Amino acid sequence: MDFRKKRTLKKYHAYRSTKDFKMKCDFCITEPSSKKQSFVYWKILKNIFPYDRIAEEHDLIIPKRHFQHESEMTNNERAELVHIKSHQLSAHKKYDFIWENFLHMRSMEHYHLHLLRFKRKK
Repeated sequence: MDFRKKRTLKKYHAYRSTKDFKMKCDFCITEPSSKKQSFVYWKILKNIFPYDRIAEEHDLIIPKRHFQHESEMTNNERAELVHIKSHQLSAHKKYDFIWENFLHMRSMEHYHLHLLRFKRKK
C-alpha cells in the first residue's frame, strides 16, 4: 500500500526519474515557498509529495546541514531537535505523529523526520 494518492505518486515517480533528482539533494536546496519554520540547525518544510491518502498535513523536519544518519548529529543539533519535538510540536498539537524513516525505505539520503496529521473521519 502506498500512502500517496495516485496523482501524487505519479508526480513523485516522475520527479525521481529526472536527472536533477539524481544530481542534487533537494533538502539542501530548499525552495523558500516550502519553508514553514526555521531554527538554528533545523527547518520545517511542507512535503511537496505528501502522504495524502492518510494525512491532512505532511511536513518534514530537516537538518540544515547535510547528513544521512542520526549518529552524525552534533550535540547542538540533537538538543535543538529534542527542543523542537518536545516544545514546538507537542505544545501546539498540530501533528499526530512524528515518523522517523527506516534506513531501507528512505528516498532521500538526507536525514529527516515526517510530521503527520492524519485525516479525520467526517
